[in-house]
Amino acid sequence: MIFYNAKGRAYRWLLAGSLLLNLFLVASVGGQYLRHRERHMPIFMRVLQHVTSRLDAQDAKTFRSVLHQEAPHYTQAQENLARARAEIDRQLLAPQFDPVATRAAMQQWQAAWNVFVSTFSDALVEAMGRLSPEGRRALVSATPHRQPVSDLFSTK
Repeated sequence: MIFYNAKGRAYRWLLAGSLLLNLFLVASVGGQYLRHRERHMPIFMRVLQHVTSRLDAQDAKTFRSVLHQEAPHYTQAQENLARARAEIDRQLLAPQFDPVATRAAMQQWQAAWNVFVSTFSDALVEAMGRLSPEGRRALVSATPHRQPVSDLFSTK
């Protein structure tokens, strides 16, 4: 379909340009929405999403399936960890900083972290055990390997 103005010029290019601009704007807004939503996803879910994105489709499906099946074993520990972290945030944002309460909140977080790691590690080992050798290699390469903290502060 071609539209013409009073001088007989085709508006097809204008219509196509408008359509392309609208598609670009929809994609931009959608991308911003997804990026914003991802930032508010719990860090645990972001890490799992990052790790499984490095696996082939079958290994990713297997990995997620095992972790989903094992979730009842570590979900409570994960929730306790999130509550402990929220308490640290609450202490840090309080109008009057209380170092004693902040230290106590950090000790609670450390204890919650230890419980979470011990319960989640069983599920993680089970999930890794069901991956292909290539999948396990992909997991190792997807995991950040950080240098020791002492190296960060050295003055070489």
